[in-house]
Amino acid sequence: MQTRSWKLHYRFNILLHVLAWLGFLSLPILFVGTGSEGNPKIFQRWEFWFFGLCFIVPYYLNSYLWTPYVIRRRKYVLYAISVVLIGVIFAFWLRPFERLMQLDAPLRKEVPGRFPPPPPLQGEERLFPSDPGGNRPRLSQKKGPRLDIASLYIVMLVIILGSLLRMVQYWMQSQQKIQQVQHEWTRAELAFLKAQVHPHFLFNTLNNLYALALTGDSAAAIGIYKLSQLMRYYMDERNDGEVDLKEEVQAIQDFISLQKLRVGPNCRLVERYEGLDISKKIYPFILLPFIENAFKYGLRASEPCYIDFYIRVEHDCCRMEVKNSIAAELADQPGSGAGLKNTRKLLERLYPGRFQLDIVRGNDEFLVGLLLYI
Repeated sequence: MQTRSWKLHYRFNILLHVLAWLGFLSLPILFVGTGSEGNPKIFQRWEFWFFGLCFIVPYYLNSYLWTPYVIRRRKYVLYAISVVLIGVIFAFWLRPFERLMQLDAPLRKEVPGRFPPPPPLQGEERLFPSDPGGNRPRLSQKKGPRLDIASLYIVMLVIILGSLLRMVQYWMQSQQKIQQVQHEWTRAELAFLKAQVHPHFLFNTLNNLYALALTGDSAAAIGIYKLSQLMRYYMDERNDGEVDLKEEVQAIQDFISLQKLRVGPNCRLVERYEGLDISKKIYPFILLPFIENAFKYGLRASEPCYIDFYIRVEHDCCRMEVKNSIAAELADQPGSGAGLKNTRKLLERLYPGRFQLDIVRGNDEFLVGLLLYI
């Protein structure tokens, strides 16, 4: 599909160039006459083709060879010098426009049906008296290089236009590369968040399920099902794009259900959900890291603790609040809070200007508030 699109773009680009140069070469046909036989005779004159080549060749040499070289090597002074030299060559040596205008010289002479030349100015004989031979003296003319202003103007316009178009193409290509790199970076960050399922969580969950299975508790089968659903969500490749918000909430509920297997009677756990019937899309692993962080640093083995979750879905946004007590023996561990920093970076990349994240840490409580416009 991409190859076909590239071919269509390439053919359209060629067609656009052909039409542009045909329009450019039609100007001499409209304004230059070639005698009584009409304009078709102009195609038999080398001056016409010389005029076209003098501007077509510099355009493509500048656009596809010289300008890319200057951009890569940053030779801007050399580029300016070369442009000046090209202008001098066109104005004093090649002079394509002046050569083309000479094709119309016969029409400027007196021909039947045209007005006669104007009479001599009054007092001309007195200002320029005739010599004894009857010949009128001519003013002394200094011979030197003639300046073709029109050719200079046209070639400068062609070069500048070609350079600008090429720089715009380079800018568009660089923007596409930047977007592609950002997309790959986002995918890598999503993969990193997936990999944050800590091995100790899996080991603890399996040990709890094993203990339930030994006692014949029916909760073991439910726990195994919850674990399989959660791992399926982690490993699902389609989660590189947006998913339904209900799937993210379901993963959170499965995660909490598994964590309840190791929650003792001293821990108070509260879950609240509102507006889940509203259909919304969200990038995966945006909400789940905050839940995982609360369990990681909020549970205590012997002292009382609490974890409170609140998720509310509205028509234009999603609100989440997570409150948990802080376990003193876990809060000061090296690398604590790195997961939340990574999640904030992911939010800035996926939802720029569309979220508000507040993280407040007190003496014995940790509060996370997220407002996400989706």
